[in-house]
Amino acid sequence: MTPINIHTKLSLLFAAVSAAFMMHFADTYVYGAAEDFSATVPHTSEKGVITLDNDQKWFKATELENGRNYLITARNSDGRDVLLTADDHRSAEYIWHFYEEKMVSSTTPHYTYLYTDTHRLCCHGNDLYLTQDWWSEGDQTWNYSDGRLFYIDNGQKTYLTYTDGAPVPFGCTDNAAEAADIELYTSGEELARCIKTQPCAQSFAIEGSGYSAPEFTVELLNDSIVADSVKWFIDGEESATGGLSFTADALAGLPTGVHHVSCIVEAHDSTDHYYREKSQEALFVIAKGAVPDSVITFSDIHEQYDLISKAIENVLDRTDGYIPSLIVCTGDMINGPTMDYDTMINTYAPRIKPYLGGLDTVYVAGNHDASKAVSELSIKAGLGADSDFSDGCGVIFRGNSAAAASNGKSSTAAKDIIVYGINYGSLESSPALPQDYSNVKSQLESFLKETARNYKGEIIIISAHAGLHALGVQPQSGSSTGAWAGSTAYNISNSYDIAELINSYAVKYDMNILYLFGHDHSRGETEFILTEGDTIICPTDSADWQTNTTELGFTYAHSGYLSTVIGSADAHFSFIYRNGNDLAYELFRAGSSEYVRHTDIPLKNLKLLNAASPVSTAKALRSTGNSPKTSGRFSITPFLIISLAMVIISRKRRK
Repeated sequence: MTPINIHTKLSLLFAAVSAAFMMHFADTYVYGAAEDFSATVPHTSEKGVITLDNDQKWFKATELENGRNYLITARNSDGRDVLLTADDHRSAEYIWHFYEEKMVSSTTPHYTYLYTDTHRLCCHGNDLYLTQDWWSEGDQTWNYSDGRLFYIDNGQKTYLTYTDGAPVPFGCTDNAAEAADIELYTSGEELARCIKTQPCAQSFAIEGSGYSAPEFTVELLNDSIVADSVKWFIDGEESATGGLSFTADALAGLPTGVHHVSCIVEAHDSTDHYYREKSQEALFVIAKGAVPDSVITFSDIHEQYDLISKAIENVLDRTDGYIPSLIVCTGDMINGPTMDYDTMINTYAPRIKPYLGGLDTVYVAGNHDASKAVSELSIKAGLGADSDFSDGCGVIFRGNSAAAASNGKSSTAAKDIIVYGINYGSLESSPALPQDYSNVKSQLESFLKETARNYKGEIIIISAHAGLHALGVQPQSGSSTGAWAGSTAYNISNSYDIAELINSYAVKYDMNILYLFGHDHSRGETEFILTEGDTIICPTDSADWQTNTTELGFTYAHSGYLSTVIGSADAHFSFIYRNGNDLAYELFRAGSSEYVRHTDIPLKNLKLLNAASPVSTAKALRSTGNSPKTSGRFSITPFLIISLAMVIISRKRRK
């Protein structure tokens, strides 16, 4: 059994804790009055460290982070720190747990909580309470910034106040000028975050090529933070203690395999804030080469980024040491309400990158993601993306583009692949209207028309977070009952028009088109595949539950739900590759040695020289490129001779 990763465990734990304390408050407590707060003086407080009566040390932190415990302090007239204490004369508690609701729909308001073992802190109006009996439709969150602790209730911002010597020292106000200077203190194996740039492998390395030792680097959040200690780990074992850059000599000259590099940084700044953070695990891949025209694709990773590493390892095992040419992430990289642009770019994008092992990757936005931010990730990848598609839809990868064909990385082996991305946000014309495929039809038609004009048999992947079929109605769906399932957010209006549009080009021009999607796991739908000749039932008007039916001229399938904690998601991803005159489409469970499903899709319009290259032949190909932080290039001449021989043999057989 594959062990659940630490992020998953924490998510489950805090979801359970949240549910438990919410039920407790609902059953036993309405709300506490303002006099239920007091100020507690800790045992000692000096230079950013608070020591409690039990000798436990807490360190000054810079932000509230999900799942962490905090002391919340103000400064009294004697210059001493005092602790915000929930004191209802039954108990006095000053250790506050911070929890953010993450396992919720993308349209749910943001909710965060500060609570002790028996009390929950919130504001309403200008009063501070220990729980609440009112509900609003907007965000309800605790936030900390620039030394101010404040609560947002449906757009209304209320600040924590402190009045030294008053009978009730803590309160709240909507006047920012009256806000107290607040400090946060935390404890545990990790303290405040300090890493801005996570360690990453720049590319994969070729076995036996003589590549030099890879170098990994972390960058701190700002210049005021000074690193006190940096410990580096290879595959979980401490390897070195040094600076922010680390040359992994132990990874030079090894055989094919996957290795994990990480570090723990301890630091401080001039204002006595302390930092201790473990970096993301950087995947370092040693491979024999890249499988030509192959893709790993998945959807709905939902912050379980370590499963990307497992997917890459699966493919290495499947191909006896070869990696895919390209990775396509098809949306929902994060949890919770739809993410804002800045957080997506600055927090989550840097967390994903280390797990990609230096393989070329493009992205499509899901309903939980900030579409504009995800679009920028694909544009910045520099793999032939349309520079003007912004947060809508457009080409995110062209294998025959100069950028993809000559970058010296994995995508140089994917010259016969084109990926067109449809961000979920592009289906929304306004918050008040349901999702509608008519919003992207003209752009998709322009792409298909232009591609057909110069078509030479390329594999065209349309990567869209949302699908085209009617949930519950499509017979192949594991949750099919013959009746509609889900909502208009899952059954998109005018899906039938998109299916017919793709059909018209796939049939008329013999185009190899795959439409790959995700999204439906929270509705309990299992992953399935429809191929040419199968029937698809598509919504025409989802608000009125209207459908129409058409016969497919292309392949339609889930890309795989690469997560484990929501609905039917079961750590699945897809590996797609050329296999003779077919396109092999395999669904894997990450971490398992056997694939879940194998489907051979006959290739149409075989005009390309390498159209008949099976995986066994592809194993003889080596990718051109540089190993991380090296300058040596690798010769592919012997392997090209083998490939050419196989092509000649295949031609003779056809004659």
